[in-house]
Amino acid sequence: MIRTLSLGLSALAMFASSQPRLTARPLADIGTISVPRNLSAEGKGGYWNDEMGRLTFGFSSTYLWASMSGIMRYRQQLIVSVMAPDATEAEYAAPPRRMSVTYEQRKRVRTSALGTGTLTVTEGIYARGVETEPAYHYLYTDRAHRLQLAWHAVKKEVDLEAGVAQIARIAESFRITRDPVATFAAMRDAPRKEGELRAGKLATVQAMLKREGYVALEPGTPVLRNGVYLEWMSEPEPRYQLLVPLGRVRAPANGSVVNRPRPVRGAVTESLAGTIGWRAIDDGEWVFSNAVQAYLPMKGIGARLAAQQQDPAFVYFYYVGTVRVEEESDDRRLASLRWFLDGVPDVQRQWREGALVAPGKPERD
Repeated sequence: MIRTLSLGLSALAMFASSQPRLTARPLADIGTISVPRNLSAEGKGGYWNDEMGRLTFGFSSTYLWASMSGIMRYRQQLIVSVMAPDATEAEYAAPPRRMSVTYEQRKRVRTSALGTGTLTVTEGIYARGVETEPAYHYLYTDRAHRLQLAWHAVKKEVDLEAGVAQIARIAESFRITRDPVATFAAMRDAPRKEGELRAGKLATVQAMLKREGYVALEPGTPVLRNGVYLEWMSEPEPRYQLLVPLGRVRAPANGSVVNRPRPVRGAVTESLAGTIGWRAIDDGEWVFSNAVQAYLPMKGIGARLAAQQQDPAFVYFYYVGTVRVEEESDDRRLASLRWFLDGVPDVQRQWREGALVAPGKPERD
């Protein structure tokens, strides 16, 4: 049965009658709430479900010119949180992540019961670029009606007593028309499902590597087969890497950054399953680089290459593919190494023909 908030505060009701009008706004298909009519709905009126235990809706008015830099500066921002049936005390007490307002010189000015909930008001200095504004932050929590209101308002638009009266009216208007219990259940269950998915991907890769003959791989200890290195990583996340050293190209004799050999851009390299990286002297130090994905050689492979690539007159190139197991969406890269190995002969041919790197003439190490 749907209940409305009965605050029963006659003094506030009388004071509120002189306050700015509220306008009823939908909370997607979940419910309704009335908010100050000068606030616009954020996110096209939909909800955010990026926090466990709550669905959030945003309403705001901004300083237009101060927000032109891309950082929103708010006159007011109101975040309405419809809380999960099993939301914890900590979740109710925490401000929503979408409340993107911070204050300097914060101090709490009021904590009091309000209807079936609790209101806490904080005063502070709000920075909007180089300008500052005194402002209030209102946090209303009500477990009985699964509601949290987080409201920032600059003081020159809403003073303290007006803000308290507004919160009372906003809270009183809140109604749930379709309880999203299934949505909350799915949110709570998501970590378990994600864990099962990660575990399944890891098991698939480990079984594949065993079938390919890579048994008891040790992180940091690469295996070299048919000119291809394979290395396994466990921490901070499971990955495997395949890497083929290609050769070297002479660097400019004067050490100039101009005309340094680099992978060519365009269809030739973009069509590769992996990417082309290089190792060269940069500011007096040897550095691995990869302009496309920045997946550099793993620790063990990097040490092997560094031991063999010592002539500062050359830039050394490699062909590499790295699979982040838990993030991989292509099952083929989890179930086989063919996605990389089948293309190696063609990559080596293009290297010899000078199609992968310019300027300069490719050489074998």
